[in-house]
Amino acid sequence: MSGHRKRSRWAWRQGAAGLVFVPCLLLGLMAAPAAGEEVAAAERSPLNLWPFYQNRVDPVERADVREGLAPLVESQRAVDGSTQDFALRPLFHQRAERQLDRLEWEALYPLMSYSRTGQDWEFQFIQLLNFRNEGRQQEREQRADFFPFYMSGTADTGETYHAVLPFGGRVLGGRVLGEDEIDFVMFPLYARFVKMGAETHYFPWPIISLTRGEGRSGFRFVPLYGQDRQEGVFEKRFVLWPIFLHQRTGLDEENPEETLTFFPFYIAQRSTPRDSTTILWPLLTYIDDREHQYRQWDVAWPLVRIARGEGRTSNRFLPFYMHEQRLLQHEFLLKEMKSTDLAILFPIFIRNQVEFPDSLKVRDRLLWWLYSDERETGRDGSTRRIDAWPFFRYTRDREGAIQFQTLALLEAFMPGNEKIEQNYSPLWALYTYRQNPEGDSVRSFLWNLLRHEETGAGRSIEVLGPLLAYQERGEDVRFSLLGGLFEYEVDHGTRSVRLLQHVTFSWTAAPQRLAVLEPPGGSR
Repeated sequence: MSGHRKRSRWAWRQGAAGLVFVPCLLLGLMAAPAAGEEVAAAERSPLNLWPFYQNRVDPVERADVREGLAPLVESQRAVDGSTQDFALRPLFHQRAERQLDRLEWEALYPLMSYSRTGQDWEFQFIQLLNFRNEGRQQEREQRADFFPFYMSGTADTGETYHAVLPFGGRVLGGRVLGEDEIDFVMFPLYARFVKMGAETHYFPWPIISLTRGEGRSGFRFVPLYGQDRQEGVFEKRFVLWPIFLHQRTGLDEENPEETLTFFPFYIAQRSTPRDSTTILWPLLTYIDDREHQYRQWDVAWPLVRIARGEGRTSNRFLPFYMHEQRLLQHEFLLKEMKSTDLAILFPIFIRNQVEFPDSLKVRDRLLWWLYSDERETGRDGSTRRIDAWPFFRYTRDREGAIQFQTLALLEAFMPGNEKIEQNYSPLWALYTYRQNPEGDSVRSFLWNLLRHEETGAGRSIEVLGPLLAYQERGEDVRFSLLGGLFEYEVDHGTRSVRLLQHVTFSWTAAPQRLAVLEPPGGSR
Protein backbone atom coordinates (compact mmCIF):
# COMPACT_ATOMS: atom_id res chain seq x y z
CA MET A 1 0.00 0.00 0.00
CA SER A 2 1.44 3.39 -0.98
CA GLY A 3 2.21 6.11 1.59
CA HIS A 4 -0.53 8.31 0.08
CA ARG A 5 -3.20 5.64 0.57
CA LYS A 6 -2.07 5.06 4.16
CA ARG A 7 -2.26 8.76 4.99
CA SER A 8 -5.73 8.87 3.46
CA ARG A 9 -6.85 5.98 5.62
CA TRP A 10 -5.61 7.65 8.82
CA ALA A 11 -7.32 10.92 7.84
CA TRP A 12 -10.59 9.11 7.17
CA ARG A 13 -10.47 7.36 10.54
CA GLN A 14 -9.74 10.59 12.34
CA GLY A 15 -12.63 12.34 10.62
CA ALA A 16 -15.01 9.45 11.29
CA ALA A 17 -14.07 9.39 14.98
CA GLY A 18 -15.13 13.01 15.42
CA LEU A 19 -18.14 13.02 13.08
CA VAL A 20 -20.63 12.91 15.93
CA PHE A 21 -19.34 16.27 17.12
CA VAL A 22 -19.73 18.23 13.89
CA PRO A 23 -22.17 20.72 15.45
CA CYS A 24 -19.72 21.40 18.25
CA LEU A 25 -16.85 21.89 15.84
CA LEU A 26 -18.90 24.31 13.74
CA LEU A 27 -19.50 26.39 16.83
CA GLY A 28 -15.75 26.30 17.46
CA LEU A 29 -14.98 27.51 13.93
CA MET A 30 -17.45 30.35 14.29
CA ALA A 31 -15.82 31.44 17.51
CA ALA A 32 -12.18 30.78 16.57
CA PRO A 33 -10.02 33.71 15.47
CA ALA A 34 -8.59 33.69 11.99
CA ALA A 35 -4.88 33.13 11.46
CA GLY A 36 -4.38 36.70 10.23
CA GLU A 37 -5.60 38.06 13.55
CA GLU A 38 -2.65 36.74 15.58
CA VAL A 39 -0.58 39.91 15.38
CA ALA A 40 -3.48 42.33 15.79
CA ALA A 41 -5.07 40.40 18.65
CA ALA A 42 -2.77 41.85 21.29
CA GLU A 43 -3.82 45.39 20.35
CA ARG A 44 -7.59 44.78 20.10
CA SER A 45 -9.83 46.21 22.83
CA PRO A 46 -11.92 43.67 24.76
CA LEU A 47 -15.58 43.22 23.92
CA ASN A 48 -17.71 42.34 26.94
CA LEU A 49 -21.40 41.64 26.32
CA TRP A 50 -21.75 39.57 29.47
CA PRO A 51 -23.26 37.02 29.75
CA PHE A 52 -23.93 36.44 26.04
CA TYR A 53 -20.58 37.06 24.36
CA GLN A 54 -17.03 38.07 25.31
CA ASN A 55 -13.89 38.52 23.23
CA ARG A 56 -10.53 39.54 24.64
CA VAL A 57 -6.81 38.77 24.73
CA ASP A 58 -6.03 37.06 28.02
CA PRO A 59 -2.75 38.53 29.34
CA VAL A 60 -2.01 35.51 31.56
CA GLU A 61 -2.50 32.77 28.94
CA ARG A 62 -1.30 34.97 26.04
CA ALA A 63 -4.34 33.82 24.09
CA ASP A 64 -7.29 35.22 22.17
CA VAL A 65 -10.37 34.07 24.10
CA ARG A 66 -13.99 34.12 22.90
CA GLU A 67 -16.84 33.01 25.16
CA GLY A 68 -20.58 32.61 24.79
CA LEU A 69 -22.82 32.11 27.81
CA ALA A 70 -19.62 31.69 29.80
CA PRO A 71 -18.45 29.25 30.88
CA LEU A 72 -20.53 26.99 28.60
CA VAL A 73 -18.97 27.84 25.21
CA GLU A 74 -15.34 28.90 24.89
CA SER A 75 -12.78 29.17 22.10
CA GLN A 76 -9.16 29.95 22.90
CA ARG A 77 -6.20 30.37 20.56
CA ALA A 78 -2.63 31.19 21.60
CA VAL A 79 -1.47 34.52 20.20
CA ASP A 80 1.44 32.74 18.47
CA GLY A 81 -0.96 30.11 17.08
CA SER A 82 0.74 27.19 18.84
CA THR A 83 -2.38 25.86 20.60
CA GLN A 84 -6.13 26.08 20.12
CA ASP A 85 -8.93 24.97 22.46
CA PHE A 86 -12.68 24.70 22.05
CA ALA A 87 -15.14 23.73 24.81
CA LEU A 88 -18.88 23.13 24.94
CA ARG A 89 -19.08 22.36 28.65
CA PRO A 90 -19.73 19.87 30.05
CA LEU A 91 -20.34 17.96 26.81
CA PHE A 92 -17.19 18.40 24.77
CA HIS A 93 -13.62 19.74 24.83
CA GLN A 94 -11.01 19.76 22.07
CA ARG A 95 -7.36 20.84 22.09
CA ALA A 96 -4.91 21.06 19.17
CA GLU A 97 -1.14 21.61 19.49
CA ARG A 98 0.43 22.64 16.21
CA GLN A 99 4.10 22.04 17.02
CA LEU A 100 3.51 18.51 18.32
CA ASP A 101 0.97 17.73 15.56
CA ARG A 102 -1.36 16.64 18.35
CA LEU A 103 -5.16 16.63 18.56
CA GLU A 104 -7.29 15.38 21.44
CA TRP A 105 -10.90 15.65 22.50
CA GLU A 106 -13.19 14.36 25.23
CA ALA A 107 -16.97 13.95 25.30
CA LEU A 108 -18.63 13.79 28.72
CA TYR A 109 -15.22 12.97 30.16
CA PRO A 110 -14.30 10.25 31.02
CA LEU A 111 -17.07 8.62 28.98
CA MET A 112 -15.39 9.07 25.57
CA SER A 113 -12.01 10.37 24.40
CA TYR A 114 -9.79 10.51 21.31
CA SER A 115 -6.15 11.52 20.91
CA ARG A 116 -3.80 11.68 17.91
CA THR A 117 -0.11 12.48 17.74
CA GLY A 118 1.27 12.38 14.23
CA GLN A 119 -0.08 9.15 12.73
CA ASP A 120 -0.62 7.44 16.11
CA TRP A 121 -4.19 7.64 17.41
CA GLU A 122 -6.36 6.13 20.13
CA PHE A 123 -10.10 6.15 20.87
CA GLN A 124 -12.05 4.78 23.85
CA PHE A 125 -15.68 4.66 24.94
CA ILE A 126 -16.22 3.90 28.66
CA GLN A 127 -13.03 1.81 28.47
CA LEU A 128 -15.01 -0.96 26.76
CA LEU A 129 -14.87 0.07 23.11
CA ASN A 130 -11.19 0.73 22.30
CA PHE A 131 -9.35 1.47 19.06
CA ARG A 132 -5.62 2.09 18.80
CA ASN A 133 -3.24 2.47 15.87
CA GLU A 134 0.47 3.21 15.71
CA GLY A 135 1.28 4.73 12.33
CA ARG A 136 5.00 3.98 12.34
CA GLN A 137 6.03 1.39 9.79
CA GLN A 138 8.25 -0.60 12.18
CA GLU A 139 6.85 -2.33 15.28
CA ARG A 140 3.38 -1.01 14.44
CA GLU A 141 0.53 -1.95 16.77
CA GLN A 142 -3.21 -1.82 16.11
CA ARG A 143 -6.15 -2.57 18.40
CA ALA A 144 -9.94 -2.73 18.09
CA ASP A 145 -11.84 -3.95 21.17
CA PHE A 146 -15.25 -4.20 22.70
CA PHE A 147 -13.86 -5.41 26.00
CA PRO A 148 -14.21 -8.08 27.20
CA PHE A 149 -16.39 -9.61 24.48
CA TYR A 150 -14.31 -8.84 21.39
CA MET A 151 -10.59 -8.12 20.95
CA SER A 152 -8.55 -7.81 17.76
CA GLY A 153 -5.42 -6.14 16.49
CA THR A 154 -1.93 -6.42 15.12
CA ALA A 155 0.97 -7.05 17.50
CA ASP A 156 4.33 -5.29 17.19
CA THR A 157 5.62 -8.47 15.50
CA GLY A 158 3.15 -7.96 12.63
CA GLU A 159 0.90 -10.89 13.62
CA THR A 160 -2.86 -10.30 13.64
CA TYR A 161 -5.27 -11.72 16.18
CA HIS A 162 -9.03 -11.91 16.88
CA ALA A 163 -10.99 -13.17 19.87
CA VAL A 164 -14.72 -13.41 20.63
CA LEU A 165 -15.56 -14.27 24.22
CA PRO A 166 -16.56 -16.96 25.17
CA PHE A 167 -16.50 -18.76 21.80
CA GLY A 168 -12.84 -18.65 20.89
CA GLY A 169 -9.89 -16.74 19.54
CA ARG A 170 -6.35 -15.54 20.12
CA VAL A 171 -4.90 -12.52 21.93
CA LEU A 172 -1.26 -11.35 21.65
CA GLY A 173 1.00 -8.76 23.17
CA GLY A 174 0.48 -9.22 26.92
CA ARG A 175 -2.88 -7.47 26.84
CA VAL A 176 -4.69 -9.91 29.16
CA LEU A 177 -3.23 -11.03 32.52
CA GLY A 178 0.24 -10.11 31.25
CA GLU A 179 0.45 -13.22 29.05
CA ASP A 180 2.39 -13.08 25.78
CA GLU A 181 -0.26 -15.19 24.02
CA ILE A 182 -3.70 -16.56 24.89
CA ASP A 183 -5.76 -19.05 22.88
CA PHE A 184 -9.16 -20.26 24.06
CA VAL A 185 -12.22 -22.24 22.96
CA MET A 186 -15.54 -21.88 24.79
CA PHE A 187 -13.81 -20.09 27.63
CA PRO A 188 -13.36 -21.08 30.44
CA LEU A 189 -13.65 -24.70 29.26
CA TYR A 190 -10.28 -24.54 27.51
CA ALA A 191 -7.51 -21.94 27.40
CA ARG A 192 -3.82 -21.90 26.51
CA PHE A 193 -1.52 -19.27 28.05
CA VAL A 194 2.03 -18.60 26.83
CA LYS A 195 4.54 -16.56 28.81
CA MET A 196 8.31 -16.43 28.25
CA GLY A 197 8.16 -19.59 26.14
CA ALA A 198 6.28 -21.72 28.72
CA GLU A 199 2.80 -23.01 27.78
CA THR A 200 0.00 -23.56 30.31
CA HIS A 201 -3.14 -25.43 29.24
CA TYR A 202 -6.34 -25.00 31.32
CA PHE A 203 -9.35 -27.35 31.23
CA PRO A 204 -11.26 -25.55 32.62
CA TRP A 205 -9.63 -22.25 33.65
CA PRO A 206 -8.38 -21.80 36.38
CA ILE A 207 -9.13 -25.15 38.06
CA ILE A 208 -7.05 -27.75 36.18
CA SER A 209 -3.85 -26.81 34.34
CA LEU A 210 -0.70 -28.33 32.89
CA THR A 211 2.52 -26.32 32.23
CA ARG A 212 5.41 -27.29 29.95
CA GLY A 213 8.30 -25.56 28.15
CA GLU A 214 11.58 -23.69 28.74
CA GLY A 215 12.60 -26.14 31.46
CA ARG A 216 9.36 -25.58 33.35
CA SER A 217 6.81 -28.21 34.40
CA GLY A 218 3.71 -27.90 36.52
CA PHE A 219 0.32 -29.34 37.36
CA ARG A 220 -2.54 -27.74 39.32
CA PHE A 221 -5.90 -28.98 40.50
CA VAL A 222 -7.19 -25.99 42.43
CA PRO A 223 -7.70 -26.01 45.38
CA LEU A 224 -6.61 -29.59 46.13
CA TYR A 225 -3.00 -29.79 44.92
CA GLY A 226 -0.56 -28.01 42.65
CA GLN A 227 3.14 -27.82 41.81
CA ASP A 228 5.20 -25.64 39.48
CA ARG A 229 8.94 -25.98 38.94
CA GLN A 230 11.63 -24.49 36.72
CA GLU A 231 15.06 -26.03 37.12
CA GLY A 232 17.39 -23.67 38.95
CA VAL A 233 14.83 -20.84 39.07
CA PHE A 234 11.91 -21.71 41.38
CA GLU A 235 9.89 -24.52 43.03
CA LYS A 236 6.27 -24.05 44.17
CA ARG A 237 3.74 -26.41 45.78
CA PHE A 238 0.36 -26.09 47.48
CA VAL A 239 -2.14 -28.41 49.17
CA LEU A 240 -5.68 -27.23 49.88
CA TRP A 241 -4.84 -23.73 48.63
CA PRO A 242 -4.36 -21.29 50.34
CA ILE A 243 -3.85 -23.29 53.56
CA PHE A 244 -0.60 -25.19 52.83
CA LEU A 245 2.00 -23.55 50.56
CA HIS A 246 5.72 -24.02 50.12
CA GLN A 247 7.90 -22.27 47.59
CA ARG A 248 11.54 -21.49 46.86
CA THR A 249 12.12 -18.56 44.50
CA GLY A 250 15.10 -16.68 43.15
CA LEU A 251 17.24 -19.83 43.00
CA ASP A 252 19.22 -18.30 40.14
CA GLU A 253 19.85 -15.09 42.09
CA GLU A 254 22.23 -14.07 44.84
CA ASN A 255 19.62 -14.23 47.63
CA PRO A 256 17.01 -16.97 47.10
CA GLU A 257 13.90 -16.92 49.31
CA GLU A 258 11.91 -19.75 50.88
CA THR A 259 8.30 -19.38 52.07
CA LEU A 260 6.32 -21.85 54.17
CA THR A 261 2.62 -21.20 54.88
CA PHE A 262 0.09 -22.94 57.13
CA PHE A 263 -2.56 -20.25 56.80
CA PRO A 264 -3.56 -18.48 59.00
CA PHE A 265 -1.63 -20.14 61.85
CA TYR A 266 1.96 -19.83 60.63
CA ILE A 267 3.76 -18.04 57.78
CA ALA A 268 7.55 -17.96 57.48
CA GLN A 269 9.76 -16.28 54.86
CA ARG A 270 13.51 -16.88 54.98
CA SER A 271 16.34 -15.39 52.91
CA THR A 272 19.85 -14.13 53.52
CA PRO A 273 18.92 -10.43 53.83
CA ARG A 274 15.45 -10.79 55.44
CA ASP A 275 13.38 -13.07 57.72
CA SER A 276 9.66 -12.73 58.43
CA THR A 277 7.51 -14.82 60.78
CA THR A 278 3.73 -14.52 61.23
CA ILE A 279 1.66 -16.32 63.88
CA LEU A 280 -2.13 -16.28 63.70
CA TRP A 281 -2.27 -13.71 60.89
CA PRO A 282 -2.88 -10.80 61.31
CA LEU A 283 -2.31 -10.92 65.08
CA LEU A 284 1.50 -11.09 65.25
CA THR A 285 4.32 -10.61 62.72
CA TYR A 286 8.06 -10.23 63.34
CA ILE A 287 10.51 -9.03 60.64
CA ASP A 288 14.31 -9.01 60.83
CA ASP A 289 15.58 -7.03 57.82
CA ARG A 290 19.36 -7.27 57.79
CA GLU A 291 19.70 -5.54 54.43
CA HIS A 292 17.98 -2.34 55.59
CA GLN A 293 19.08 -2.82 59.22
CA TYR A 294 15.85 -2.77 61.19
CA ARG A 295 13.55 -5.05 63.21
CA GLN A 296 9.77 -4.74 63.17
CA TRP A 297 6.85 -6.08 65.22
CA ASP A 298 3.24 -5.92 63.95
CA VAL A 299 0.36 -6.61 66.34
CA ALA A 300 -3.20 -6.82 65.00
CA TRP A 301 -1.95 -5.49 61.63
CA PRO A 302 -2.26 -2.70 60.60
CA LEU A 303 -3.18 -1.17 63.97
CA VAL A 304 0.05 -1.56 65.97
CA ARG A 305 3.62 -1.48 64.65
CA ILE A 306 6.95 -1.00 66.40
CA ALA A 307 10.16 -0.83 64.35
CA ARG A 308 13.71 0.05 65.32
CA GLY A 309 16.85 0.34 63.27
CA GLU A 310 18.78 2.44 60.78
CA GLY A 311 16.49 1.63 57.86
CA ARG A 312 13.16 2.11 59.65
CA THR A 313 11.73 3.44 62.90
CA SER A 314 8.03 3.19 63.63
CA ASN A 315 5.60 3.91 66.45
CA ARG A 316 2.09 3.10 65.22
CA PHE A 317 -0.97 2.91 67.45
CA LEU A 318 -3.87 3.53 65.07
CA PRO A 319 -6.08 5.46 65.08
CA PHE A 320 -4.52 7.52 67.90
CA TYR A 321 -0.93 8.12 66.77
CA MET A 322 1.57 7.10 64.08
CA HIS A 323 5.13 8.21 63.36
CA GLU A 324 7.21 6.22 60.85
CA GLN A 325 10.54 6.91 59.14
CA ARG A 326 12.06 4.87 56.30
CA LEU A 327 15.47 5.19 54.66
CA LEU A 328 16.30 3.76 51.22
CA GLN A 329 19.81 3.98 49.79
CA HIS A 330 20.95 2.97 46.31
CA GLU A 331 17.60 1.36 45.38
CA PHE A 332 15.23 1.93 42.46
CA LEU A 333 17.83 4.16 40.72
CA LEU A 334 17.77 6.44 43.79
CA LYS A 335 20.88 7.53 45.64
CA GLU A 336 18.93 8.13 48.84
CA MET A 337 15.30 8.63 49.87
CA LYS A 338 13.99 9.31 53.35
CA SER A 339 10.24 9.22 54.02
CA THR A 340 8.36 10.26 57.16
CA ASP A 341 4.69 9.59 57.91
CA LEU A 342 2.86 11.20 60.84
CA ALA A 343 -0.79 10.76 61.85
CA ILE A 344 -2.72 12.05 64.85
CA LEU A 345 -6.22 10.68 65.44
CA PHE A 346 -6.09 9.10 61.97
CA PRO A 347 -7.46 10.25 59.57
CA ILE A 348 -8.05 13.64 61.19
CA PHE A 349 -4.45 14.75 60.63
CA ILE A 350 -1.96 13.07 58.25
CA ARG A 351 1.50 14.27 57.16
CA ASN A 352 3.59 12.58 54.46
CA GLN A 353 7.14 13.76 53.82
CA VAL A 354 9.60 12.49 51.20
CA GLU A 355 13.15 13.82 51.18
CA PHE A 356 15.77 13.39 48.44
CA PRO A 357 19.31 14.80 48.47
CA ASP A 358 18.21 17.80 46.37
CA SER A 359 14.46 18.12 47.11
CA LEU A 360 11.81 17.92 49.83
CA LYS A 361 8.10 17.15 49.40
CA VAL A 362 5.61 17.56 52.27
CA ARG A 363 1.85 17.00 52.25
CA ASP A 364 -0.49 17.76 55.16
CA ARG A 365 -4.08 16.48 55.11
CA LEU A 366 -7.16 16.77 57.26
CA LEU A 367 -9.74 13.99 56.88
CA TRP A 368 -8.11 12.72 53.68
CA TRP A 369 -9.47 15.12 51.02
CA LEU A 370 -11.24 17.70 53.16
CA TYR A 371 -8.04 19.76 53.30
CA SER A 372 -4.67 19.14 51.66
CA ASP A 373 -1.53 21.29 51.57
CA GLU A 374 1.32 19.96 49.42
CA ARG A 375 4.71 21.72 49.16
CA GLU A 376 7.81 20.79 47.22
CA THR A 377 11.18 22.56 47.23
CA GLY A 378 14.32 21.77 45.26
CA ARG A 379 17.12 23.15 43.15
CA ASP A 380 14.71 23.89 40.29
CA GLY A 381 12.38 25.98 42.48
CA SER A 382 9.36 25.32 44.66
CA THR A 383 5.70 24.37 44.15
CA ARG A 384 2.60 24.42 46.31
CA ARG A 385 -0.93 23.12 46.03
CA ILE A 386 -3.77 23.65 48.54
CA ASP A 387 -7.18 21.99 48.27
CA ALA A 388 -9.97 22.85 50.71
CA TRP A 389 -12.93 20.81 49.51
CA PRO A 390 -15.32 22.05 48.27
CA PHE A 391 -14.36 25.67 48.84
CA PHE A 392 -11.17 26.41 46.90
CA ARG A 393 -7.94 25.22 45.33
CA TYR A 394 -4.62 27.04 45.00
CA THR A 395 -1.59 26.07 42.91
CA ARG A 396 1.85 27.60 42.30
CA ASP A 397 4.29 25.93 39.88
CA ARG A 398 8.08 26.08 39.67
CA GLU A 399 8.04 29.03 37.27
CA GLY A 400 5.87 31.07 39.66
CA ALA A 401 2.50 30.77 37.86
CA ILE A 402 -0.39 30.98 40.35
CA GLN A 403 -4.01 29.80 40.12
CA PHE A 404 -6.76 30.21 42.71
CA GLN A 405 -10.33 29.04 42.27
CA THR A 406 -13.51 28.85 44.30
CA LEU A 407 -15.55 26.64 44.28
CA ALA A 408 -13.62 23.39 43.65
CA LEU A 409 -15.93 20.37 43.70
CA LEU A 410 -13.81 17.59 42.13
CA GLU A 411 -10.23 18.89 42.00
CA ALA A 412 -9.33 17.71 45.52
CA PHE A 413 -10.11 14.07 44.63
CA MET A 414 -8.10 14.10 41.36
CA PRO A 415 -5.32 16.69 41.83
CA GLY A 416 -3.49 17.58 38.66
CA ASN A 417 -6.11 16.01 36.36
CA GLU A 418 -6.07 18.42 33.40
CA LYS A 419 -9.19 16.86 31.86
CA ILE A 420 -11.26 17.67 34.94
CA GLU A 421 -9.89 21.22 34.98
CA GLN A 422 -10.65 21.73 31.27
CA ASN A 423 -14.09 20.11 31.11
CA TYR A 424 -15.67 20.83 34.48
CA SER A 425 -13.75 23.26 36.70
CA PRO A 426 -14.96 26.44 34.91
CA LEU A 427 -18.59 25.43 35.55
CA TRP A 428 -18.30 26.03 39.31
CA ALA A 429 -15.41 28.53 39.39
CA LEU A 430 -17.32 31.47 40.85
CA TYR A 431 -14.10 33.40 41.48
CA THR A 432 -10.67 32.88 39.93
CA TYR A 433 -7.26 34.49 40.26
CA ARG A 434 -4.50 33.72 37.76
CA GLN A 435 -0.95 35.03 37.51
CA ASN A 436 1.79 34.05 35.06
CA PRO A 437 5.54 34.00 35.82
CA GLU A 438 5.93 37.50 34.32
CA GLY A 439 3.55 38.94 36.94
CA ASP A 440 0.52 39.56 34.71
CA SER A 441 -2.66 38.73 36.64
CA VAL A 442 -6.42 38.41 36.13
CA ARG A 443 -9.19 38.34 38.75
CA SER A 444 -12.67 37.26 37.68
CA PHE A 445 -15.97 36.94 39.55
CA LEU A 446 -18.99 35.18 38.07
CA TRP A 447 -17.27 34.52 34.72
CA ASN A 448 -16.20 38.16 34.14
CA LEU A 449 -19.21 39.92 35.57
CA LEU A 450 -16.47 41.65 37.55
CA ARG A 451 -12.97 41.46 36.06
CA HIS A 452 -9.64 43.05 37.00
CA GLU A 453 -6.44 42.75 34.93
CA GLU A 454 -2.95 43.95 35.83
CA THR A 455 0.04 43.77 33.47
CA GLY A 456 3.36 45.49 33.08
CA ALA A 457 1.69 47.92 30.66
CA GLY A 458 -1.17 48.90 32.99
CA ARG A 459 -4.46 47.68 34.37
CA SER A 460 -8.14 47.39 33.49
CA ILE A 461 -11.39 46.95 35.42
CA GLU A 462 -14.77 45.79 34.11
CA VAL A 463 -17.85 46.01 36.32
CA LEU A 464 -21.23 44.41 35.57
CA GLY A 465 -20.15 43.29 32.13
CA PRO A 466 -20.46 46.14 29.61
CA LEU A 467 -21.88 48.59 32.16
CA LEU A 468 -18.57 50.07 33.29
CA ALA A 469 -15.01 49.66 31.99
CA TYR A 470 -11.78 51.36 32.99
CA GLN A 471 -8.36 50.97 31.30
CA GLU A 472 -5.05 52.46 32.29
CA ARG A 473 -1.89 52.24 30.16
CA GLY A 474 0.89 54.38 31.54
CA GLU A 475 -0.47 57.94 31.53
CA ASP A 476 -3.26 57.04 29.10
CA VAL A 477 -6.71 56.38 30.55
CA ARG A 478 -10.01 55.22 29.09
CA PHE A 479 -13.34 55.15 30.94
CA SER A 480 -16.51 53.74 29.37
CA LEU A 481 -20.16 53.39 30.37
CA LEU A 482 -22.86 51.20 28.84
CA GLY A 483 -20.60 49.53 26.33
CA GLY A 484 -19.21 52.77 24.93
CA LEU A 485 -22.32 54.96 24.87
CA PHE A 486 -20.31 57.36 26.99
CA GLU A 487 -16.51 57.44 26.98
CA TYR A 488 -13.83 59.56 28.54
CA GLU A 489 -10.25 59.11 27.27
CA VAL A 490 -6.83 60.56 27.94
CA ASP A 491 -4.44 59.81 25.07
CA HIS A 492 -0.94 61.37 25.15
CA GLY A 493 -2.21 64.35 27.10
CA THR A 494 -5.30 64.89 24.95
CA ARG A 495 -8.60 64.47 26.75
CA SER A 496 -11.77 63.61 24.86
CA VAL A 497 -15.42 62.79 25.58
CA ARG A 498 -17.48 60.61 23.26
CA LEU A 499 -21.18 59.95 23.05
CA LEU A 500 -22.43 57.06 20.92
CA GLN A 501 -18.87 56.42 19.63
CA HIS A 502 -18.58 59.95 18.19
CA VAL A 503 -16.17 62.55 19.55
CA THR A 504 -18.14 65.32 21.20
CA PHE A 505 -15.21 67.48 22.18
CA SER A 506 -11.57 67.16 23.17
CA TRP A 507 -8.96 69.39 24.74
CA THR A 508 -5.33 69.41 25.74
CA ALA A 509 -4.40 70.48 29.23
CA ALA A 510 -1.97 73.43 29.11
CA PRO A 511 1.21 72.87 31.10
CA GLN A 512 1.23 74.86 34.32
CA ARG A 513 4.20 77.01 35.29
CA LEU A 514 5.76 76.04 38.57
CA ALA A 515 6.22 78.78 41.17
CA VAL A 516 9.76 78.98 42.54
CA LEU A 517 10.07 80.06 46.13
CA GLU A 518 13.15 82.05 47.03
CA PRO A 519 14.90 81.34 50.29
CA PRO A 520 14.45 83.84 53.13
CA GLY A 521 16.66 86.86 52.66
CA GLY A 522 16.48 86.70 48.86
CA SER A 523 18.95 85.26 46.44
CA ARG A 524 22.59 86.19 46.40
